[in-house]
Amino acid sequence: MQIIISSWNFLLDAGIYILLGILAAGILKMYLSPAAVARHLGKGRFLPVLKAALFGIPIPL
Repeated sequence: MQIIISSWNFLLDAGIYILLGILAAGILKMYLSPAAVARHLGKGRFLPVLKAALFGIPIPL
């Protein structure tokens, strides 16, 4: 029972950040075209992975 209570409390604490992340993703989806994303992340091997990692680093912070 303690695991369920702790999980629920964690979900309550993290919920606002999850909602903010979904909101940010929706805003990015509205303003960035799929062609622009494909242009930066679609070709090559190393550079797109590096760009995606650099863009993804601040998300958990």
